[in-house]
Amino acid sequence: MRRKIFLWALLIVYSIVIFIFSSRPEVGIEQLFYGQDKVIHFFTYAIHAFLCLAALSDKILLLKFIHYRLSLIFSISYSIFNEIYQYFVPEREFSIGDIIANILGIITCLILVYRINVKKGAWH
Repeated sequence: MRRKIFLWALLIVYSIVIFIFSSRPEVGIEQLFYGQDKVIHFFTYAIHAFLCLAALSDKILLLKFIHYRLSLIFSISYSIFNEIYQYFVPEREFSIGDIIANILGIITCLILVYRINVKKGAWH
């Protein structure tokens, strides 16, 4: 039970951190390579999807299809909500490209976890 509470708290804190960073005006971070912003979005939401899976399941290696669906729905919904919210934040903007990067990160994470579970024979 403590593990479950910890994982839910971790997901909530991570979601709040994403929201806080989305609420701040862009600071003009130096771009090290083209598309750096999209890579950051990809990994940020891949981690979000993984935390959703962990919080929803009893054990990460005993996932059911419903866990994947709920994680997909929650993470994508949160991602879209966050982008819409940024439209109203001064010096921020709504970006379809960011939403696509977020969704690709979420789906990639879920597929990787699924494949690992299938390989280990832990699919239920």
